[in-house]
Amino acid sequence: FIPLQKGFIRGDPGISLRTGRPVSVSLFSRLRNSLVLAVLAFVIVMPLSLLLGIIAGLNEGSLQDRLLSITGMMFTVIPMFVTGIFLILIFSIWLKWLPGASIFSDQAPWMRPRMLVLPLLTLTLAELGYILRITRASMVETMRAPYIRTAYLKGLPHRRVVLKHAVRNALMAPITIVMLHISWLLGGIVIVEAVFGYPGLGKYILESALYKDVNAIEAGVMILVVVSVATQLIADIIYTFLNPRIRYA
Repeated sequence: FIPLQKGFIRGDPGISLRTGRPVSVSLFSRLRNSLVLAVLAFVIVMPLSLLLGIIAGLNEGSLQDRLLSITGMMFTVIPMFVTGIFLILIFSIWLKWLPGASIFSDQAPWMRPRMLVLPLLTLTLAELGYILRITRASMVETMRAPYIRTAYLKGLPHRRVVLKHAVRNALMAPITIVMLHISWLLGGIVIVEAVFGYPGLGKYILESALYKDVNAIEAGVMILVVVSVATQLIADIIYTFLNPRIRYA
């Protein structure tokens, strides 16, 4: 482990026991592929889920709220591999609009964007429902807070109360969860990558585990740990901007 750790710091995780090639040759191309998928999913999920969650929270008990809540719960409880299989059946087999699996090559995924659509849609639907429900619950709790009632009693218009006082406080919990889920998007997409044959980091770690390639496993896990720690640090920094009561020395 110590020689691997020293080599990893220099960008050389060692030799793969499965292929006999340097781990970095395959590892960083797989990391690039997973980053593309994770960043695209993050860019789509974050604004959409936060917006829908705020809308549902502001209209608590309405038909709009119920539809969004039920849809979010449905996307959350359905396993990702089931969602992926159904998307393959619908868009690849029945409609024949999109390819049902990716290709195994070193080609950058953005060179064939159609290969990204179904894996990206599967990740987006799974994460969308979870963050939507958290945002909705946080918004409902915020709108019931005493300072919100005080703002209304002062005669402030509804739009100003929501935008200036409610939204900022309601976003604290969802933003923290979103940042912590970046590591999940990067490393927890093993199922999606396995279903669609997407050559990413998660599938690389899975293949290495099946072949007992210790060097590749440790290098992949180290990257996930670094990403997880970095995203938690970023989440703490963002939280200080949302909550002025928190200050770091």
